[in-house]
Amino acid sequence: MLKSEAAISTKNAITVNSASSGDSLTPQQHQNEPLSPQILDAYREIAKRNAIDDFELSLQPIGGPGENSYGSVHKVLLTPKRALPTLTTLRPLHTILKIAPKSPARRAHMRVKDVYAREVFMYATVFSEFAALDATHDAAHCAHFSVAPQMLFASLEDSAEFIIFEDLSNAGFTINSRTNLPTYDLVVCAFRAIAQLHAMSFVLQARQPQRFAALVAQMDDNLFTLDMEVVSLEFGKKYVRRTRHMLEADLKESGEHTPQMEEVLQALQKIETNFHEICLDAVNGVAYAPYSVICHGDFWNNNILYEFDSTNQHVATKAKLIDFQISRYSPPILDLVHYLYACTEKPLRDAHFHEFMQIYYDTVTQFIRDYQLDPTILYPETIFRQQLRQFGAYGFCMSAFSVPFFVSNASELPDLDKVSEAVQELSSSSDSSDTDERNNEVGVEQQSGRSQQKSNKNDNNNAISPKSQSAAELVDEYDILTERTVPIFKKRMIGSVLDLQKYEMIEALLKY
Repeated sequence: MLKSEAAISTKNAITVNSASSGDSLTPQQHQNEPLSPQILDAYREIAKRNAIDDFELSLQPIGGPGENSYGSVHKVLLTPKRALPTLTTLRPLHTILKIAPKSPARRAHMRVKDVYAREVFMYATVFSEFAALDATHDAAHCAHFSVAPQMLFASLEDSAEFIIFEDLSNAGFTINSRTNLPTYDLVVCAFRAIAQLHAMSFVLQARQPQRFAALVAQMDDNLFTLDMEVVSLEFGKKYVRRTRHMLEADLKESGEHTPQMEEVLQALQKIETNFHEICLDAVNGVAYAPYSVICHGDFWNNNILYEFDSTNQHVATKAKLIDFQISRYSPPILDLVHYLYACTEKPLRDAHFHEFMQIYYDTVTQFIRDYQLDPTILYPETIFRQQLRQFGAYGFCMSAFSVPFFVSNASELPDLDKVSEAVQELSSSSDSSDTDERNNEVGVEQQSGRSQQKSNKNDNNNAISPKSQSAAELVDEYDILTERTVPIFKKRMIGSVLDLQKYEMIEALLKY
């Protein structure tokens, strides 16, 4: 593969010649994020496909400190300087470049290699299968899969992963800032887009069941795993517990500790105690087949781009989905409750919750019908409603993970590399302590006999493990909420748990 030689211009752009070679290069404004030879080669390949010879790359970072958990993201404009003879006009190419983080601790903590592989798998394999279905689709007037950008290039070289996408902003799509709550029209567009993704799974499963089974067999969950780090679990449990304490204080002050509110408090206690098990159950797509689909997995405000009405820039008309790094095989309802509880507030849900759900379900069923299939068989509405009640608590769990971040400004968030290093250090020390503790327990059991062994096991079941205690202390050390964000967090989280009761989602928690 040829390498590029680039000269940094006074405009902080990179001029690339397709026939030269050289080292990695860094634009003057981005000294900490060099473009590697592999990335420059990728842009040369993209240019070649578009009959472009020499070109200039201009970079603009997206997001600030503490954002873009799975790496750095840049807008990259490829401006032609000379075209090949086959090209008559010079048109710039607008792209998005996503680069994996280099920190070993962060890579391990966030399973970076796995999530980049998952996103490439979604674009290169899953979406290709959807496109093949579209190619054999008879009805030209019906909808086709169109809710994701095009992937232009990807490299999964270990510790140097990167992906290049088309930049949808050039086509008029924009992001809704994570500090702006989604409005009615944004939710409707988002739900129609996610419905299209889910519907294509039902169609593929019906048309090519063996191929669908082969795809989802490769989609073990990247977030909720049996060996999930204790620190991550303690983070979620901490903010469930904090919500419970806030609600208890409000009820004590108001004197409104009714049986209904007692049920809500019990639900919060159930979620905290069984946080891991609740999430593991929910993401187990195989257990709920054939009513599981390929889900987005990280369906929230900043992973959706919107197109607005040309005559009214305040009204969204269409949405596209990005960031498929933790896509999974699971019940489709997980994406919906994740979005609603993590990204919207109770007044909007009070006014439109059932309407949002109906819009989603109607979109799914219409899409399935467009492929001459029967939605009452592939995804009956009774199953949809049952899943909504069964997995609502998952949306609250994801709120506990995400709302502290969503309500914070970039300047209020910790350095992810430092946090990951602290987690790695804790994990190493805890593993050593666990080994010593197991050795001590063996010694006690050998000295005291079977009765003492049984007593020790009972004591351990009722105690917090040293590893969990250390993880909880680390989470407290990196507490995200501030005086400014605590009231916002409280309003959102209490509103969400009250909706678990309102929409009959608490009963499913009683089995734990």
